[in-house]
Amino acid sequence: MPKRKKFDIHDLYPKDYHFDWDAFEKNPEGYKFTEADIAYSNAMDLERFEEEVQMTPYEKRAVRRWVMDGHSPYENPGSKYLCMTGSEPYDFLTVYRMDKELEQDMKGMNKTQKIAYLKEFMGWTDEDKPDEIPEESSDWLPFDPDDENPFGLI
Repeated sequence: MPKRKKFDIHDLYPKDYHFDWDAFEKNPEGYKFTEADIAYSNAMDLERFEEEVQMTPYEKRAVRRWVMDGHSPYENPGSKYLCMTGSEPYDFLTVYRMDKELEQDMKGMNKTQKIAYLKEFMGWTDEDKPDEIPEESSDWLPFDPDDENPFGLI
């Protein structure tokens, strides 16, 4: 079995990388970050993240794969199960751990049970939404469509 190469954060960006400060300082608002700029930034974020956050080896590999795919470890990947909106930002590992915990909790459940569990987890109740919109109540539309403009005023 071949020996696995030791992971080196600095392999995530080109060896000869240097940030073009002259171009940036000439036009900071219009500067277009290159793939190498982004890879370097993500690698430095990963280095800082690994120093700050305790992880299992498996979690560390997952975070590294996320960064190798072009993301920052501080970026939210989106949950498989939850719609995560709000003021608190979620980083990759927080969402990853939350999804793993939910997977473990829902192990052995059927689809209906999983939906009920996730609704309860999110604090939803059946009273939160009406069963159907009454026919006489069409004033919920934000515009008044007609034949000439079927999508309302734009």
